[in-house]
Amino acid sequence: MNIIYLHGLSSSGESNTAKKLRELLPDDNVVTPDIPVSPIKALQLLLSLAGEYQADNTIVIGTSMGAMYASQMKGYRRILVNPAFHVSDLLKENNGERLRFFSEREDGCESFEVEILIDRFEEMEDNLCYVDDMAPESVIGLFGDKDDVCNCQDEYCDSYFYWSSFKGGHRLTEEVIKNTLLPVINWMKEPDYTSKRIFLSFEDITPGDIGFIGKMDNYENAFKIYKKGIGRKWYEEIVREYQGTKLLDGREVNLHFPSLPEGANEETVELVYGNRYCQNPSVEIYGENGVKVTDGNFIINDNILVHRTNR
Repeated sequence: MNIIYLHGLSSSGESNTAKKLRELLPDDNVVTPDIPVSPIKALQLLLSLAGEYQADNTIVIGTSMGAMYASQMKGYRRILVNPAFHVSDLLKENNGERLRFFSEREDGCESFEVEILIDRFEEMEDNLCYVDDMAPESVIGLFGDKDDVCNCQDEYCDSYFYWSSFKGGHRLTEEVIKNTLLPVINWMKEPDYTSKRIFLSFEDITPGDIGFIGKMDNYENAFKIYKKGIGRKWYEEIVREYQGTKLLDGREVNLHFPSLPEGANEETVELVYGNRYCQNPSVEIYGENGVKVTDGNFIINDNILVHRTNR
């Protein structure tokens, strides 16, 4: 597995976090590049990484500024740690100064001038897009409960679905890397990482819920639920109400009773009416053999509680 780590402001690919990840993940290809100071060159770096590492066997991790950059690698599994979506604000606090890098960089540069970067970051930040619904469970934000450098959790939750908190500040300690970040990485490395969800019972789902048919990391499998009911009698009511009606694009609704798995009773089977992404409405089984809706929260490694936002 490729693990790309994107460091924070004033850091490098030789930071303590980068070194610790290489130590803890000896069987993976841990890539820790120096991020260029210039945001334009940094975005060019992201493009080169995307051209070199395939999304299906790569996890991108970013801390602080690096999390902001990691958020732009859409299609990849991503872990955003204490994301700093407004680096320009952090730079303004040190306007007129030269900041030293915390760790050695490949080009040997030891510091950078703040003032010339503020406008460049502001321009870039105004044009970044964070919303990424194509694979909602591919992004998890991790937030230190004592982060006194920046707090972008509310902004994160406006764009993404899943987040967790840990005991710690803005910069990661060895304990946080080992006990929080590493378990999340190992969870995301599993091919079926989206299958370990707790699902809502049929009684708890409501109209408007989004479930999935098949893999949950593929938005094309998303199924929006409009109504729910039990068995063929309810199905026939849905047919009378919707069969032959026209959608806004002119297509006609053409419903069929779903194929039931062996042992299922057509009079008592739990059914939902809705539609998959860009497809006609249909009636589907609710549960293991059809549409499933997660209950939102889930637990990684028995102790890391991941919350689902309400957006």
